[in-house]
Amino acid sequence: MTERLPLWRTLSGFAVLGSLVAVLLSLLPVYIGNYQLTQFIRGLAAEPNVASVAEDTLRPRILERARQLALPVTAADVQISHEGARLRLQAKYKVQKDLGLAHVDLHFHPEAASR
Repeated sequence: MTERLPLWRTLSGFAVLGSLVAVLLSLLPVYIGNYQLTQFIRGLAAEPNVASVAEDTLRPRILERARQLALPVTAADVQISHEGARLRLQAKYKVQKDLGLAHVDLHFHPEAASR
């Protein structure tokens, strides 16, 4: 015969699972925003003749997209470098989330290079 778990154990299990789901749901928008910013940066790097475009043109485009996605990217977080005929775009930034009992720092590094 099988024994039933005490009610407190069942409730505790659901509380732990509920807490994990709540944490995942609170972090999900940040990860989706980072994915969208990464895709935008890759699209910029894939544009024809992007290596000849001035940094003063690319950086504001990246910052504007990050602002639209509510990501805390600053001008200092965006690095644009030329490696021969290739252009490398990087954005290194940190998102701080307060989860009530814990404080989490999420570090992101989307990057792309032209061909």
